[in-house]
Amino acid sequence: MDPPDDEDDVPFSQLVAKQQDPVLPDHNFDLNTPTGSPEFAASYNKQQRRHGKMFNDPVHNLFRLDPLSIDIIDSAQFQRLRDLKQLGMTYYIFPGASHNRFEHSLGVAHLAFEVADKIWNSQRAELDMDRTDIKVVELAGLCHDLGHGPFSHVFDRTLLQSKGVYGWSHEEMSGEILQTIIDDGHITDDALDDIDMKRVQQLIVGSCPNHQPAATGAPPLNDKRFLFDIVANGRNSIDVDKFDYLARDSHYCNVKVSCDLNRLQRLTKVLDNEICFKWSEYENIFELFHARATMHRRVYTHRKAKAIELMLVDALIAADPVLNMTERIHDPREFVKMDDTLLKQIENYSMLHPHFEESDDHAPVIASQKIITRLRKRQLYKYCSEVIIPPSVISANLWKVPSVQDVITCYSGPVHIKEEDVILCENSIDFAMKSKNPLDNVHFFDNFDSRDKYSMLKNTVSPMYPDIFQEHKLRAYSRDGSPDHVDAVKHAFDRWVSKMWNDKVVTSTPLRPPHTLVKKAAAVPAGQLEVPRQTLQQSAVHLSVDSSGSRMEKKRKIQLDSIPE
Repeated sequence: MDPPDDEDDVPFSQLVAKQQDPVLPDHNFDLNTPTGSPEFAASYNKQQRRHGKMFNDPVHNLFRLDPLSIDIIDSAQFQRLRDLKQLGMTYYIFPGASHNRFEHSLGVAHLAFEVADKIWNSQRAELDMDRTDIKVVELAGLCHDLGHGPFSHVFDRTLLQSKGVYGWSHEEMSGEILQTIIDDGHITDDALDDIDMKRVQQLIVGSCPNHQPAATGAPPLNDKRFLFDIVANGRNSIDVDKFDYLARDSHYCNVKVSCDLNRLQRLTKVLDNEICFKWSEYENIFELFHARATMHRRVYTHRKAKAIELMLVDALIAADPVLNMTERIHDPREFVKMDDTLLKQIENYSMLHPHFEESDDHAPVIASQKIITRLRKRQLYKYCSEVIIPPSVISANLWKVPSVQDVITCYSGPVHIKEEDVILCENSIDFAMKSKNPLDNVHFFDNFDSRDKYSMLKNTVSPMYPDIFQEHKLRAYSRDGSPDHVDAVKHAFDRWVSKMWNDKVVTSTPLRPPHTLVKKAAAVPAGQLEVPRQTLQQSAVHLSVDSSGSRMEKKRKIQLDSIPE
């Protein structure tokens, strides 16, 4: 494609940049204007806007974003994303996880453009695509996380629900914040008209469970439904948002994942209004969802990371009567005032309110500050135990999270367990579609000349693919960090598990070998061992379950040869 002669007719600069120097096109500057003059500054800014900007990203290397995207990036609403950690409080466990939603949004915009551009170059005639389609897809990728609350998903999935707020979604808030950017004049009508803006909002919220496509007021995109598969794919959850956060999060957390995201971006074709993949990518797509589950298991639901999140929620709930966070979620201009600096605002509340300690009205802030002080001193809530809920119980719809009282009544020891000191936390890890196999909703093709799509059953690919795609765990945490209290909560939780499933299910923290006793025994002369050998052997026995569900006893291998009879 030859670049147009009139540069003013270029609405999307990446398309032209592919034909020219991608780093410093010779037409970026007005060389006839003397440098240092006001005219040069105005011309420089205008040209920079019109030809976009380059970003040097540690995940995607060097890429360019369109001038319209730069106009949005240079707004206060978008710059707020610099103060939102991508992984929230996980940064307290993984010190490399300091990346923000700002760079994630840039990466998603870049990938969205690359996928849409690839489709436009290969199928634009048959799909009736134009450059506006590419523009709205990139903008949807750029703006999809504008509505995220502080501390990642802790805000909407834990804090708001604990306050009785359900049905609120950050995707819909993203669309509302985008509207405020337009209202503030960051984007002109000729750059993004009302119809295109509504299409961007559709692409952002299109995957929300309760969203109706016509709710934004724009004509439905039924004739180009495949555009919804790029940024927020509600069909099978394969989208560039997932591509970026898996690559970025694993990079900064130093966790290795095995899926080849580049192949998934390139070996695609639109058939029957749906993005399909070459048949050879079945295993690669499986690895994509396996990588997601791995990141959830090893990073997102890390035991101590969850303990810190629970402390954070307690601190925010305590301070909410003063900060009114839950009342700001319905007004986009009030909502953007909240970010991860909330903790600092609570800690330094006295700077703006010098006499707040003398007022009972600020007692909630003081209570919140005490929790944050524990967090700063690493006096965390303590993990006690966890159990994997049997899949048969889940599939039969028999699972219900117990109350704290149900658990602590199973304890009969000397420690007094207070109900308010125990937290039961349910975690669910899946392949992005709950109990379903997302690959059942993916269609494939043989080669790029194919006109037909088809499904692939996992058993026809390999008999080694799993039958279960979701796991439920229940964890117990103690707000009281004393060893006796933690042991008591663990004992109560384990007794509750035994009561529920008759010892056929074990917790993930079976009784460990008594290392201290063995070490002590080695130093005691023969015949003077304080703890009998039989006691050591019995302490290494724990219960497990075989494939038929019957009870077995297994003994851990511990070195007892040096211990006298």
